[in-house]
Amino acid sequence: MDLRPNDHATLLLTAHLPNDGPLQPLAPGEWSRFSAWLKGQGIAPSDLFVGDPRHTLAAFQDKSVTLERLLPLLDRGAQIGFLLDKWQRAGLWVITRSSPDYPMLLQERLGDGSPPLFYGAGDRKKLDTKALAVVGSRNAGEEDLHFARQLGHSAAQQGWSIVSGGARGVDEASMRGAIEAQGTVIGVVADSLLKTANSFKYRDAIQRSDIVLLCPYHPESGFSGPNAMSRNKHVYCLSRAAVVVCSDAGKGGTWAGANEDLKKKWVPLWVKHQADLRSGNRALVERGALVLPDVNPHVLRMEELEHGSLSNNELFAGQPAEANEPVATYEKPKQAPPLKSNGMARPSDADDMEAVLKALTTPMTDKALAKHLDMTLERINKLLEHLIHLHKVEPPVGRKKSYKLAAPDLFSTG
Repeated sequence: MDLRPNDHATLLLTAHLPNDGPLQPLAPGEWSRFSAWLKGQGIAPSDLFVGDPRHTLAAFQDKSVTLERLLPLLDRGAQIGFLLDKWQRAGLWVITRSSPDYPMLLQERLGDGSPPLFYGAGDRKKLDTKALAVVGSRNAGEEDLHFARQLGHSAAQQGWSIVSGGARGVDEASMRGAIEAQGTVIGVVADSLLKTANSFKYRDAIQRSDIVLLCPYHPESGFSGPNAMSRNKHVYCLSRAAVVVCSDAGKGGTWAGANEDLKKKWVPLWVKHQADLRSGNRALVERGALVLPDVNPHVLRMEELEHGSLSNNELFAGQPAEANEPVATYEKPKQAPPLKSNGMARPSDADDMEAVLKALTTPMTDKALAKHLDMTLERINKLLEHLIHLHKVEPPVGRKKSYKLAAPDLFSTG
């Protein structure tokens, strides 16, 4: 990987690497102080490779950024070089705050708190596009998923990208809608970038320049709750406006990220109308979020979302004074053909299928599933057959013949 000398110095001093042991790379604020001092002294980060850095940094004083800490970090050149070669072969790249492709919008909003570097895959020039953040629950209902997908489609048709966290549910639905409209997606991932970028789900889309992945953490790092939460601010700060499709009040990453945006006022925060008075979206409105009228997302204009005001009178035709009341008929997704029992549709089919999907977060055989849900084996097999037809459950494989949830096919058009 051909990094400029200044970028290479930034990587050495700020990157967390496997087996770092007691070494503590510089945090964003620490790097900001240190790089500001270097600039004030007329010293480039790459100058630390010339001669003895002890002499170069003789006048530098900082309570936490000490020579004893800096010198071992600068001595990681061989380890960094090996990893850079490995990542480059896998199609990854690195950008730092001084790189021309670093997202300036994010740096303007986060200031000294912006990550010193990002790892990524895909066309990094896409990071500079106008983007709408779309976030929501992993376990969203079909109506919310349809809304997210249509919103992604609408944004792409208007020349906007979708930026999201790439999680199952609302995130992927909005990303899928943008791809279907030949738009661009920015996926901010919190772990496993190397594996994600080379997965079947993303590889072809990255090669087509449909999607660019971004991660502030080591490309081979595993899942971390704090990293996943911290990633939220990067999603918001890469966007011009944000839409929360659905959220749980008081818990979860969607709720936490939305409240952080409301507090920091990075971008206008819109929430999809939810009829349930207990929904997180209703609670976000009480905290200052803006309400989207209950309409087809294709009626919305991205520039108006960015400006925090909807002027299209058609959106509000007949709307009551309460902004959180629905003002238009929502275009519902097409329903799958109902299961039948003895030629009659069962009203509980949707509930039963939802129960099966929730249970199959852990793979099970049909007999174990029937026992777990207290249903007959015949009923379970009919439900499984229908869910396989809908591509939501994979056919049983292996010696135990266990069923499991189908991997989401983000970029198919079915």
